[in-house]
Amino acid sequence: MPRFLGFILALISFGLGIGFSLGLIYLFQMAQWPRVPIWVLAILSGIVSMLITWRVLPSWWRPVLLVLPLAALFSLSINSWWWLFAAILLLAFQWNAIFTRIPLYRSDAMVAQVLVAYMRRDQKKSLLDLGCGDGRLLWRMAQALPDCQFVGIESAPLLYLIARWRCRNQPNCRIEFGDFWSRSWAAFDVVFAFLSPEPMLPVWRKRLREGREGAVLVSLAFMVPGIEASELLPAHQFDMHLYRAEYHAVVGNLDTN
Repeated sequence: MPRFLGFILALISFGLGIGFSLGLIYLFQMAQWPRVPIWVLAILSGIVSMLITWRVLPSWWRPVLLVLPLAALFSLSINSWWWLFAAILLLAFQWNAIFTRIPLYRSDAMVAQVLVAYMRRDQKKSLLDLGCGDGRLLWRMAQALPDCQFVGIESAPLLYLIARWRCRNQPNCRIEFGDFWSRSWAAFDVVFAFLSPEPMLPVWRKRLREGREGAVLVSLAFMVPGIEASELLPAHQFDMHLYRAEYHAVVGNLDTN
């Protein structure tokens, strides 16, 4: 289902749920029944909204529609300045996601351990992290591999500052602010990405254009569409898909140039 149509259906079901609650309030007043707390009616409207679209929208919409009326009710009692503060904080962390459609993901300690083991095994000496977030992954790797060089690029201002502060005492780790698409990746043995499905094919194409002999792309969780990974590196919840330029295989008619 197209995203826009799903959003419209969710709004319609939400409106019907609110209308159902208002109708209950009217009936209770007409019958002079005891007053029902407004939060109970909000929960009922959420249930109605969820049931209306149960078989129509994807399953992840159900909890959203269930809690939306209750969240809207509670929001009325919150000072509007808090919403402004929350919006500014969200933009500081994730404003780049509006344009890149790449949300913030955090890598756990297992990912760092697997990457360190891989770099030791294949004698890789440098790694670039595309969208390094708060820098936790690079900080762990830089400590484990003091003879290797690590660079992270982050475009969210607050995350960049956090990453810079976290890696301040690691001489082999550098955090840069900006757009990783505009930077050259040619100098790095390994490019690491934990992004989203959408940019993976352009990432692979850029890696091919700029990568030197033996260039490697490692993507956590998200595969490059149409490209067969040369190796899988298990890392707890997700696999890391390892792509070597000299071993890549094109599946279908996708052009990698």
